[in-house]
Amino acid sequence: MCYGKPDEILALVLQAHPPTPNGHGHTAIDDFDHFCAYSGCNPGEVNHEAFGWAKLAYISAGLPKT
Repeated sequence: MCYGKPDEILALVLQAHPPTPNGHGHTAIDDFDHFCAYSGCNPGEVNHEAFGWAKLAYISAGLPKT
């Protein structure tokens, strides 16, 4: 199991729900990259683990609700 490992959890999430373009042609990963560009959330400014959790949270929040 990969508890406490956001990069591994994100890989599993993306495997189960591959990113698909939205109405603007952007995937959740594209939107996260844009979020990082204007918020300062990038691996150069925050530690790797915090960045991983932020990316996992951002992408998983955009998944369809089942």
